[in-house]
Amino acid sequence: MWQGSAVDLDAYLKRVNYEGDVAANLSTLRGLHTAHVDAIPFDNLDALLGRTAVPLDLGSVQEKIVRQGRGGWCLEQVVLMAAVLDRIGFTFTAFAARTRIRTGNKFGPALHVALCVQLDGERWLHDVSFGAYGPHEPIQLADNARLDGDWSFDLVREPTGERVLRFLRPEGPAELYGFTTDVRYPSDFELLNHFCLTHPRSPFNHRMVLQRTQPKVRHVLVGTVLTEIRPGEPATVRELDEAEALSAPEEIFGITLESRDLQALGKTLADP
Repeated sequence: MWQGSAVDLDAYLKRVNYEGDVAANLSTLRGLHTAHVDAIPFDNLDALLGRTAVPLDLGSVQEKIVRQGRGGWCLEQVVLMAAVLDRIGFTFTAFAARTRIRTGNKFGPALHVALCVQLDGERWLHDVSFGAYGPHEPIQLADNARLDGDWSFDLVREPTGERVLRFLRPEGPAELYGFTTDVRYPSDFELLNHFCLTHPRSPFNHRMVLQRTQPKVRHVLVGTVLTEIRPGEPATVRELDEAEALSAPEEIFGITLESRDLQALGKTLADP
């Protein structure tokens, strides 16, 4: 189902600069998680630039993210990561989550996807595709679990039974998303992908959304508003001018675009 036999594991490991051991254990899971979020940004540019499709087949995802060095939105990144974990020998399922950050809405559509990995009788939330607010390592999927460090997170359970992943910031905890671990399949991803690409209420098809997590700084660009987050400090927010916004994909997020795509992006910024 996850096409592990078809993934180019060596090329992926090179793309994310991972040089550690590769085995179905917690050390590898942590290492791959951190390497992936450091190297691969969240990128909605294909939808913004009017692509008629964002393919989720493994071949297309590898071509875009691994060989072209682009980012991708969560569905693309989960397809890639699931194939990698399957190839290595991990046992896991996928689930969908209702995003709360920036919306505050607990009842929106479940558009985000992540993985639940089973290791030695424990379950781990493995989410490499939530962008600059997401965890940099797996967090144990258990009540009141915490991930502490420069970037801290916890999991709380609500009376409905949903778990909520929270980003613990100096200004207070930020609820990222609520979820159950009901199993989702690649066929479900296709439906979510279609919504994100075409629906008028999709948050991803009418303005630029780029995000990246690095060890000491995280960046979020929504439209022309750039948020910078550093450990233990309040977030800073500023508006970019058109030239800054046009250069941001490469200079801040490490995304190199072809000249025709840069021109098209410039038009979206000039006439949002």
